[in-house]
Amino acid sequence: MRTKWFKLGYGTLIVVFILLLMPKYSYNDPDTFWHIELGRYMIAHHTVLHHAIHTFYNDKLPYIPHEFGFQLLIAPLYQAFGWPGIYLLTAICLFWLIMGLLRLGKVSRKELGLPEEHPLLLPFVLLITSWIYYNYFKGRPQMISSGMIVWFFVYLREFQLKTSLKYATAMLLLSCAVANIHTGVWLVIAVFTGMAVLESLLEKKLNLRRAAVFILVWLSGLLNPAGAKSLLYIFTVTHNHFNMLINEWQPIQFNRIENLPILLLLLFFAVTLPFSLYKKPFRFFLMAGILYLGVTNFKQNLFMWLFIPYFAGVFFEVVPYFRSLSLRLGRGTLMFALTVGLSLNIVCIFTVPPVIDVRAYPVKEMDYVLEHAAQGVRPRVLSSYGSSGYVMYRGGDVLCDGRQDPFITKASAGPMGWTAFERSMYGFSEYLPDIVKFDHPDFLIVKNNSSTRLYQDWVKTFGTPVFKGDYGSVFSL
Repeated sequence: MRTKWFKLGYGTLIVVFILLLMPKYSYNDPDTFWHIELGRYMIAHHTVLHHAIHTFYNDKLPYIPHEFGFQLLIAPLYQAFGWPGIYLLTAICLFWLIMGLLRLGKVSRKELGLPEEHPLLLPFVLLITSWIYYNYFKGRPQMISSGMIVWFFVYLREFQLKTSLKYATAMLLLSCAVANIHTGVWLVIAVFTGMAVLESLLEKKLNLRRAAVFILVWLSGLLNPAGAKSLLYIFTVTHNHFNMLINEWQPIQFNRIENLPILLLLLFFAVTLPFSLYKKPFRFFLMAGILYLGVTNFKQNLFMWLFIPYFAGVFFEVVPYFRSLSLRLGRGTLMFALTVGLSLNIVCIFTVPPVIDVRAYPVKEMDYVLEHAAQGVRPRVLSSYGSSGYVMYRGGDVLCDGRQDPFITKASAGPMGWTAFERSMYGFSEYLPDIVKFDHPDFLIVKNNSSTRLYQDWVKTFGTPVFKGDYGSVFSL
């Protein structure tokens, strides 16, 4: 009877926890708009894009299709159900991630000969999940790839314990899937595999079967439309440090109050290391890699959140009271509770679909532009980098969208020698008239929070705005 009430109470708490991960916070990211549009285009034209679309360059700029799989997933969901459709994918990914993080802690304990279950593991995983959800589950590829990488790692560690065909097959499939859904993070899988190779060499366990599986994991990543070029995408976007112009690529400022959870995570990570390394080479390799990624920038800090259960799973052994606690929540009960919570959230978001924030995106401004543009022709609209994805999604051609690689090429260079990407980042300044003269947009959208001096200069140059909305002003050119 005690166990029954425990499961009922624990399961209810998990349902409540999932309900607190409110769906409306999972969609409002500027990249989601152009992901949807690229997916719609590929479905309509039955092709994988190797060039930028809906830009000022008439589809002449080359593009590496490093996220095409994700785009082909969310576009039909959006077309069928609108924004709630994207949450359907989010809910599935969240379920998969929670189960993966829990399994990650268990496999860590299993490697060291400890009981896989621990009562503190699940609450810790749920706490970690809440941060990941609110900061990274925003209608972007990482909401799928994060779970894939966690599960790849789980199967890799299981494979090292027992060279089973099912684990090897899962690793190959996940390697190929990541290479097609979010290729930019595939290198993490390649590095994890390399760590396992070194581990096997040091422990004298690198036999023919292991070596063949590791090599196939690497080769399976090449099974994507752009091949090796896509796998090395990170070196394209970091060329000339273009990526540093985007906030999430910049170094983390640990002294800022909004980054307090990241700082606490780093400190907790440091505290767990003496208890979790156990003089195991692989754990040292992983510790060094995760520490590097975790402190580099906000974008890569996600990996520290994903792999903290691997280290913390052993740390919980220092809490004496919980060692003897026999009450556990079964896998079936957990899955049922997660399903109930996520199902209720799905009902909520279908009942009250999210509305695009008119202050964050040029919603009314694009209504005006499309109403006054030539029929049957996509208007050329110059807007800031953060809003151009929305403009593209609504039906305008843009100077630069959320992808970097087409827009940092020499072919897109213009005034001041800036590429299209640089012009979209630096352009809303005293240089805006020169950029407008070079790029010839039909409409210009500027934010309401622009400098008063600059705005007055733009009015002198472009004339009085033809429309003012909640987001900004529209100039007709």
